[in-house]
Amino acid sequence: MNPASKHGAAAAAPAPARSASHDRSKAVVVDRAFQRRTLRTVVVALLIDILAFTIILPLFPRLIAHYESVDGSNPSSTYYAAAQGVKAFRELIGGTGSRLDIILFGGFLGSMFSFLQFVSSPLIGRLSDRYGRRTVLLISMLGNGLSMLLWIFSGSFSVFVLSRVVGGLTEGNVQMSIAIISDITSAAERSRNLAWVGISFALGFTVGPPLGAYCTKFDLQEMLPSLPVNRYSSPALFAFILIVIETIYLFRYLPETSRCVLSDEVSSTAPPLKAQTSEGSRPPLRSRTAPEQSARRLAVLSLVHFVFLFAFSGMEFTLTFLTYDRFDFSHGQQGRLLAYMGVLSALIQGAYVRRVAHKHVSEQTIVLQGIVACAAGLTVIGALATSTRMLYVGATLLAFTSGTVVNCLTSLASLEHSSATLSEPEPANAAQDKSSKGHSPSGNLGHALGKFRSMGQLGRCLGPLAACSGYWIIGSTNVYLAASSVMAVLALAVVMAVPGPARAARKTKAD
Repeated sequence: MNPASKHGAAAAAPAPARSASHDRSKAVVVDRAFQRRTLRTVVVALLIDILAFTIILPLFPRLIAHYESVDGSNPSSTYYAAAQGVKAFRELIGGTGSRLDIILFGGFLGSMFSFLQFVSSPLIGRLSDRYGRRTVLLISMLGNGLSMLLWIFSGSFSVFVLSRVVGGLTEGNVQMSIAIISDITSAAERSRNLAWVGISFALGFTVGPPLGAYCTKFDLQEMLPSLPVNRYSSPALFAFILIVIETIYLFRYLPETSRCVLSDEVSSTAPPLKAQTSEGSRPPLRSRTAPEQSARRLAVLSLVHFVFLFAFSGMEFTLTFLTYDRFDFSHGQQGRLLAYMGVLSALIQGAYVRRVAHKHVSEQTIVLQGIVACAAGLTVIGALATSTRMLYVGATLLAFTSGTVVNCLTSLASLEHSSATLSEPEPANAAQDKSSKGHSPSGNLGHALGKFRSMGQLGRCLGPLAACSGYWIIGSTNVYLAASSVMAVLALAVVMAVPGPARAARKTKAD
């Protein structure tokens, strides 16, 4: 959810739709200094944003329990109506035991947020193509700030739900960060630089949940009894402060990138030998494939993204509920587990993905490794984690998955879009375009990545519901084993259907 200045890059033709990506007259050439500054700004802002976003994660079980104690006996309250709906759904699927209602309730809340992201992501991407990444990101930040304010003053459950609705519709930081990094990097460096998004995410998950747990020590309800705050308003206040800092930082330092063109210094970076085509000069996914072929591959990647996050996010969402139910974890224990997974995921992305992806191992291979690790991790947690030691073994495998799959799938999607852009016929005024001495990978990149992210968010929407329902019907062990089976099938699908760089290059050569 971050902004930029007013530079740009695009096709020089006087396009009828005056989108930012087609205003060549305002293009700015990306050199190494510009690239480093922009990348640093994006990473710092994204880290702050993820800190604010993850503060709520370890609080969900007890936050819901808080609203139950406040509104649970009031038939006119939003919480009471929602709880009755959850109870009816639980009875419909054959669930028993009121203590676990909180798990299903949490699943609905998580699914609602992701569904709103599914709806808004393509629109946010399209608007960023038209009006610029910076403008859309700053507006998104205002929405996030409003969401946090509502959470601070959510004395009732209805206001808390409203805060989640506003946050779900306006969250755009991760999506815009990916688009901005894609705007300013060549295909040879795309995976390496996009890994910073995952590293920021992992570090945010490392620090954010413990911060959220720590902030609960300060009860604003006792300190400010005259205000409509709740027992967990102090974490919300801290998250709001982070959002304000992030917004000011982005307004001050982030440039516009949707109209950027890459200088020869940046765009001509030769990929390592193992990732080159037979011509030895282009990254394979940027070879001149037909736009229709690239569109089909993007559709396959989006489907894999959906299925993966459907299974993974459901298990990820229920993990804190499982530890609460099976081990009776406290806030601190929940925070330490998530912090461990975050640190390990960041190390994997920094030491493995950034150094290996697109060099010695293709993105497709790393995706496959992550999915296999996920299948193993879910099996360990579901069937073998009768002690915290085995729980951490399974969490280690899931951390590897978290550090590899989504990041490399996103990189593949971005590279496929670049491939389609390069495959388009040159415009009549190509000679004029070439005078700008650069290549713009943008085009409608924001919209393309928005649709790709939207499919992932649909998976995140349905996954927690399915996982929590399965938790009720067949128990935690069986639902984790079922998700492990889905991952095993998906791994086979990746081998058969997802085109890695080398396969794409061979296919192009054969054609």
